[in-house]
Amino acid sequence: MDLRHATRMLVKNPGFALAAILCLALGIGATTAIFSVVNAVLLRPLAYRQPEKLARIYTEFPTFPNGGLRRFWTSAPEFLDLRRDTNSWETLDAWANDGATIAGLIQPVRVTASFVSGGMFRTLGVQPVIGRLITPADDDPSAPVVADISYGLWKSAFGGDKSILGKETYLNGQPSTIIGVMPRGFEFPPGEVDPPQVWSPLQIDPAKPGGRGSHYLYLLGRLKPGVTAAQAQSELEAYERALGAQHKGDHEHYFNPANHTLVSFPLQGEVVSTVRPALLMLLAAVGFVLLIACVNVANLLLARAESRRREIAIRSALGAGLPRLARQFVTEGVLLSACGAFIGLLLAFGGLRLIQLTNAGSLPRAGEIGIDLRVLLFTIAAALFTGILFGMAPMFSVVVKNLQDSLKDTVSSMTSNSGAQAFRKILVAGELAMALVLLIGCGLMIRGFWKLQEVSTGINAENVITMKIALPGSNYSKTEQSEHFWSALDEKITHLPGVASAAIGSGLPPLRPPNMNDTKIEGFVRKQGGPIENVDYYNVVSKDFFKTLGIRLMDGREFDDRDVQGGPDVVIVNQTMARTFWGNESPLGRRIQPGMEDPMCTIIGIVEDVKNAGLDKPTGTEIFLPYAQKQASGMRGASVFLRAHGDPSSLANAVRSEVRSIDPMIPVTNVQTVADVLASAQSRPRFLTLLLALFSSVALIIATVGIYGVISFSVARRSKEFALRMALGAQQKDVLGLVMKQGALLALFGIAVGVLGAFALTRLMASLLFGVRPTDALTFISVSALLAVVALCASFIPAQRATKVDPMQALRHE
Repeated sequence: MDLRHATRMLVKNPGFALAAILCLALGIGATTAIFSVVNAVLLRPLAYRQPEKLARIYTEFPTFPNGGLRRFWTSAPEFLDLRRDTNSWETLDAWANDGATIAGLIQPVRVTASFVSGGMFRTLGVQPVIGRLITPADDDPSAPVVADISYGLWKSAFGGDKSILGKETYLNGQPSTIIGVMPRGFEFPPGEVDPPQVWSPLQIDPAKPGGRGSHYLYLLGRLKPGVTAAQAQSELEAYERALGAQHKGDHEHYFNPANHTLVSFPLQGEVVSTVRPALLMLLAAVGFVLLIACVNVANLLLARAESRRREIAIRSALGAGLPRLARQFVTEGVLLSACGAFIGLLLAFGGLRLIQLTNAGSLPRAGEIGIDLRVLLFTIAAALFTGILFGMAPMFSVVVKNLQDSLKDTVSSMTSNSGAQAFRKILVAGELAMALVLLIGCGLMIRGFWKLQEVSTGINAENVITMKIALPGSNYSKTEQSEHFWSALDEKITHLPGVASAAIGSGLPPLRPPNMNDTKIEGFVRKQGGPIENVDYYNVVSKDFFKTLGIRLMDGREFDDRDVQGGPDVVIVNQTMARTFWGNESPLGRRIQPGMEDPMCTIIGIVEDVKNAGLDKPTGTEIFLPYAQKQASGMRGASVFLRAHGDPSSLANAVRSEVRSIDPMIPVTNVQTVADVLASAQSRPRFLTLLLALFSSVALIIATVGIYGVISFSVARRSKEFALRMALGAQQKDVLGLVMKQGALLALFGIAVGVLGAFALTRLMASLLFGVRPTDALTFISVSALLAVVALCASFIPAQRATKVDPMQALRHE
């Protein structure tokens, strides 16, 4: 009966119902969409067997400059030692990601590959769709090369043909047999921007695992039953202490507590660690939007309760007590909320699609985002909670006033109850305060993103296109072979029509993994707290690299035709490298030894810093090596850069043709403009800023509607008062000032509370801001002024209407 009555009341008041439902739909829809993201990225377990037992193991170098080297790779000898000597792990496996070319049965395709130890898939507890998985037997260095491929690659490159199993293909030019197809949606390692599509054995030779300082492996461990993560970490610390005592004279390449430590973290936590603060901030933001929507609907219901007070009084006189009235109000609230939740779910579907389209790789596990049972239950819970929360608001009017007064004939001449009006004003002030907190957070993000745009990348991206090329190791195992390929390609692309300049480089800024290579520096003396003989980035380049990317020469000279095999060995360093090791002195003519084994090279130039670790990170030390000399020999993967006279996109096919003319089995991949590369490096802050701006705009609109509604209702209820004032001589400006004062007081109170809340809450988003303090005065003042102007504009419209009251008509009506 309550439900039928609530439905009839909403049908009789379509304007009120539509406004309330739309408010709730916006709030519930936004909250559902962001909770869907949080659910998929943070809450849903990884699709492995007992994922809570999986952990990442890293080595760290805490004494490195700039806060140490954290979460670093391990070397093959270190991995083998850990697997042999530690007892906390049921299994301990390693992997390394790299680009790979797969060919033979299909046209050459460049993919990301993950080279894994033989027990990796057993550790993960996954099963293939067809075929079998890589086993420890396949990991033997003498075993034939095999590969498991992703479901997507199987469908796109092989057409879903089951007969490919057992057939020979080529992986990086080496014969390889496809043995299995992984399930749809399988990813390992999880959370990668460019997830692997091929998995092949590492095949580390225990007899010749390589140097202890050659760090390139990530480790994954599965805890033994009954062993906790804390116990495993304690064992790692004990192990590094034991090795440190055993190898006191070689602290650089044996674990020790002083400068070469071991750490472990839960796998799922590592996958989402970089986005967790941002997603929690967005969830809090949409929570504010939902609260603002609830407050707005509560205000609507309070206003509606004022017009229904005779009805409520009659129901009370006929025996309806407070619980009975509360049940009716809650029923109406839940009905409104259910309608809003239904529309909100539709909005959430569209919003999630938009999030996935604009994500641009900024969120791990983005492919898993969707509406599942947990999200549906969350939406239902949110609808019930909000329905009950704002549905009880009209009870305030019932509790604070005498219902019997509502039955008097003179009720129409009365203004609304002062207690109810005060309560509605408090609600609106709360709306404004919450909206201000959101707007200040958004303002800080926008200012931080704007400052990020102002960061100098060190390159000129205008009219420059880039693409990647990788040489298969089996066909280019000799230095002369790879050198011949790069020199032939360099010559061909330099003379392409429409090309202003062309270059080859092993590093693609502004996001590339560090090299962290030990580098001998002639005359270097290490000081306490100073740098060590290690360089963050090596970049093997052709002579026109700096010209093509617009990197400025600060001193000395660039590479030229003299810098080839047989000529003096030379390098170029960046400004940070020069400052770090030579201070105010010029490094020109000084000598360094890349890799500690190559020939000593003379520094011939200093170039402007180029961002390599990200636009928001400090610039690292970098050296540039000419690809034609011994110290840079053997390069098998590089990016090609071409600066065009006009639109660079037309050059991609021309480069493909030139590459095919040299070697038809080598694909050209990752074709994009350098401007797009730079833009993708900012995808995450851009994505967060856009979403927060969207939610803040919704909150501002709802809050504006709220203050407009309160002032409009107040004007309507005080029409007699305004008529009397004007009949007694008040001017229109007096009435206008009276109403505007009411709006200004509401705005002032809301802004004051909002500023205090923002001071407390924006500190939590400090890690998401670049170049801006969470208490930035300019943002607080400008956003507060904006909200004040919007609130006053919302008050001005009903204030204008109040000045149009005809005193005679209003008094005659009363």
